[in-house]
Amino acid sequence: MSKDTTKALTAELQTGLKSQQPTVCCHTKSVALFKKAYASHPRPQAQREANSSVDIDSGPDAMVAVEEMKQSAVFSPSDAARANLNSLSELHRSADPIVAHEAYYPANMQGRMHSHARAQLICATTSAVDVAVGDRRWTLQPGHAAWLPGGLGHSISGLAAPSVFRSLYIRPDLAGNLGGQPSVVHLSPLLRELLLRLIEIYNGDGDRGAYPYLTGLTLHEIARAEPRPEIAAPFLPTPRDRRLKLICDALMEQPADRRTLEEWGRAAGASTRTLERLFREETGMSFNAWRQTCRIAAAIPRIQRGNPIQLVAWEVGYDSPSAFAAIFRRVVGINPTGMH
Repeated sequence: MSKDTTKALTAELQTGLKSQQPTVCCHTKSVALFKKAYASHPRPQAQREANSSVDIDSGPDAMVAVEEMKQSAVFSPSDAARANLNSLSELHRSADPIVAHEAYYPANMQGRMHSHARAQLICATTSAVDVAVGDRRWTLQPGHAAWLPGGLGHSISGLAAPSVFRSLYIRPDLAGNLGGQPSVVHLSPLLRELLLRLIEIYNGDGDRGAYPYLTGLTLHEIARAEPRPEIAAPFLPTPRDRRLKLICDALMEQPADRRTLEEWGRAAGASTRTLERLFREETGMSFNAWRQTCRIAAAIPRIQRGNPIQLVAWEVGYDSPSAFAAIFRRVVGINPTGMH
């Protein structure tokens, strides 16, 4: 996410918050982010009155305010969240600025398409996971993350091995300017550590007093995260049916093969209608969508080796570089020149 996005977010979070001063912030660049989260988090009236005169924009009084906050515990995850009593859907509806969650998927578990109001930062940990958003599908390798804006339909699936993935869910009023497009992002060492610390708190193992620090810093780091589509290959599901497997293996070997599904049907011994149905059932994609993704997956390493775009387009089955670029943007999210 660009520097302009970070500046815009900071400016928005500063607006209208002068009358509600938070009691803590230990990172100068995340003051505005923390103010927004803190000011909108419900807390007892007596605590609001006691804290209304505290101003910690910067300076030596900041750490005094830190200690006051830690003692009063006025900004922390909901009690039910700390006790691990809430379901994830209930946590989504809570006032917590950031909800952290860790999920386990058995091998080959297929996630359903769904959406939620909170934006999501999802990170693969133990093994790769498949993330599908509309026409885009990514395979996230361990240590990589994807940003999913709120309200966007998506699914998350395990691959050949059991997988654990960790997510941060950002309250809608805080996520508005963190990025409106889904993307694969670079997970900085700091953001990775912040995610782990927040997971610990929601598992009941971490220091609740650190929550406000972690929240402000996390929002700041997400705003600074840069899209990195080149670190995630398009996901290419493998069918089980022997007829489909024959077709898919041949296309992976020769992505420029232009045979129609009817022609493939004669080679595989199945009707066009049967093959189309099987493609959707076993891969979740139409034949054309699968072949396009296959071609783009084959094109990426060629582009990264420095081959000319026009040559790569021809090698994977496109006569026109512009047509190739349009499909590439649809599947990956950037122009092919961005992969050099």
